[in-house]
Amino acid sequence: MAPAFTTRSPRILFIDAYDSFANNIIALVQESLSAEVTTIRIDDKRFVKGDQECFLRLLKGFDAVIAGPGPGSVTNKKDEGIIGELWRLKDHDLLPVLGICLGFQSLAAHFGAKIERLSEPRHGIISEILHRGNSVFRGVGDVQATQYHSLQVNIGHSIQTRRSVSYPGELWRATHACPQLEPLAWDFDNTQNGAVLMAVRHLEKPFWGVQYHPESICTNTEGAKIVQNWWAEAQAWIREELLARKKDILLSQVNIDMPSYSLLRVAEACRVLGISTTEAAVLESGLNDELKPSAAGTGRYSIIGLFIPEETLRLHYYVSTHTLQLRTGTDEVYLETRVDAIWTYLKALVEHLKPLSDPPGPPFAPFWGGLMGYVSYEAGLDSIDVEPYPMKKDINRPDICFAYITRSIVFDHILKKIYVQSIRGKDMEWVEATIGLISQAVQSEIRTSLAWNSTVLATEAPVGQSFPSRKAYYEKILACQESISAGDSYELCLTEQTAIRLPRSPTQATIPWKLYRKLMTINSAPFGAYIRMGQDGHGFQIVSSSPERFISWDRNGSCQCRPIKGTVKKDPDITREDAEAILSTSKERAENLMIVDLVRHQLHGVYGAGNVQVKQLMEVEEYETVYQLVSVIEGSPPGIQMARTPEEWEDPPDYVSQKKRPEKSGIDVFAASIPPGSMTGAPKKRSCELLQDIEGNQPRGIYAGVLGYLDVGGGGDFSVVIRTMVKWEDEVEVVQLPDGSTREYDIWRIGAGGAITAQSTQMGEYEEMIVKLESTMRTFTPQPS
Repeated sequence: MAPAFTTRSPRILFIDAYDSFANNIIALVQESLSAEVTTIRIDDKRFVKGDQECFLRLLKGFDAVIAGPGPGSVTNKKDEGIIGELWRLKDHDLLPVLGICLGFQSLAAHFGAKIERLSEPRHGIISEILHRGNSVFRGVGDVQATQYHSLQVNIGHSIQTRRSVSYPGELWRATHACPQLEPLAWDFDNTQNGAVLMAVRHLEKPFWGVQYHPESICTNTEGAKIVQNWWAEAQAWIREELLARKKDILLSQVNIDMPSYSLLRVAEACRVLGISTTEAAVLESGLNDELKPSAAGTGRYSIIGLFIPEETLRLHYYVSTHTLQLRTGTDEVYLETRVDAIWTYLKALVEHLKPLSDPPGPPFAPFWGGLMGYVSYEAGLDSIDVEPYPMKKDINRPDICFAYITRSIVFDHILKKIYVQSIRGKDMEWVEATIGLISQAVQSEIRTSLAWNSTVLATEAPVGQSFPSRKAYYEKILACQESISAGDSYELCLTEQTAIRLPRSPTQATIPWKLYRKLMTINSAPFGAYIRMGQDGHGFQIVSSSPERFISWDRNGSCQCRPIKGTVKKDPDITREDAEAILSTSKERAENLMIVDLVRHQLHGVYGAGNVQVKQLMEVEEYETVYQLVSVIEGSPPGIQMARTPEEWEDPPDYVSQKKRPEKSGIDVFAASIPPGSMTGAPKKRSCELLQDIEGNQPRGIYAGVLGYLDVGGGGDFSVVIRTMVKWEDEVEVVQLPDGSTREYDIWRIGAGGAITAQSTQMGEYEEMIVKLESTMRTFTPQPS
């Protein structure tokens, strides 16, 4: 069912039994709970013909149900209608229910009570009822209750059968006839009728019921409070019971609380899943020695996106021709069309993928399933009307590439839980098998070392590894500063790419994974990523340890950006105080400030005035190999609370109904923000045009783009592609050896750079670029064991 205890309005299903006061109840619920109420009738033809699955699908779209009053008797199935189905729900389908009048009688009858005629009907009668201030009557004073009923509930209580009790507390005890129903209130007003039961709660299930009409104009405010109290009780039940379930028809949630869990890393889960040689998308938070996120505020979750062999669909987009391709699991094109507005298309696609009822994932998890992949720098240029320099004619690589992930595993490094989830429907066999694999990894006493294998990489050492030319880079710095002096730009983010040749070997299939494990060992970062996609010959591998979040947004459309500008290399002679002093200079702060103002401009363009704020301005953060100057900017659609990142989702994230979703989504902000300002400079469009000329019209490709996910629930999270290595399967160098034989080499490309301002020095900028480059290139250098 949908998460109910969030900042959004509750979604309540009201089942109307053709009562003339139904709209008054709905108004009370809307006003007292600020709820969104949907009404169906007890004889709705969609659900009364025995199609329980259809009814269950309906219920999954709501937080709770109110079974309303109406004429007739619940002993007549036609009068009761589908209300009776609520009490027969299986445990994993339960949701809170409040029965009023007829609904109350239906609840009681289902759990053993008799429905009997009153000696004197109580239509329009107002009386004071007795309660003891617990459950839905907690904090409630004297209740003047309006009644409209001629039938009553008999639970076999002695106060009803003998008109007496042995001791006062017996009045509130469950009976032998109805052991699961606890009396909450009684009416003793009419001597002919005797004690009339006014309210009950089920002792094991989230069911409550009241006989009187809380919505009546003559029911006092104390009597109407039971609606708010019921909702509070319902929320408590959801917290304590519903979220604790480990299995759902669409999803299983594994909460591993055993002591050995503290030893379980993402890499170990990947090992038992066979990730090292298969297509996969892994977004991993770097952890410290205590297995806590290495970067506070950005590293709570890791996600393993699993590909289903020959099934997982892919989306490719080519900027030069505006061609969209949808590909099968075997990488064959089954749809190809021209799409001029790719972000409009993707926004519509994600809207189409969003569940209309209950989100098919654990409420705490930021990702339930969806699109995982990358958006290249050139795709960003296209979005700001800068024509990218075309790739070589014999190269055909997508500028946008996503896989539709329907099976995934989410690690919560704060709560120490793992969520195994599927949005395929009826996929429990896979879920349970995967739970078994993960449990094996957790329970294993002997841990297989999953760190990088220095022996393998040492014997297959790279050749042709070199740094960018100092002289050429100096000249580009001067060209940037000339453009800045001419007033064409405030700041230009200059980059270089280095190619590394790595000999192919019999262990070729595992090399990318081993490189990734080594990179995350020597340069742990909050946005590690390993993406392997495509068939041999035209696939690709991305190995990344990015420290920079480009943008994340929650399911309300509120977003956060964390641009990084300003870098100091970690060194035994450099303390944090030294780094803070360096990064507080006018030059470093100017670099960061210009990107902060650029991001604010982008967010204001989508959200409007008053909906953007700078949460953190130019603060120093420590990473594995560097200190960095980081700012945090947040924005929200009008009327929505300010951004909440996945790390801040202590309660389940907002899941917004179709009616309540803001007009501007996170994808709108995403589209307005690419390419990342920290990789372009400002003003962005002119800066990108200048950089194309200065960088020799060399495409950046995946480097300087972004990678991450678009969640089917409406959220998203992307990192900037820096500290990253990329290999394309179609880029192989064949070298003839002296003995006449040949050897093949894979080409891995690494990009690095820095922001050039009027205050930059050639030596300082070159050395900063080398620091960033070395942090990734060290992956190819054998390390001492």
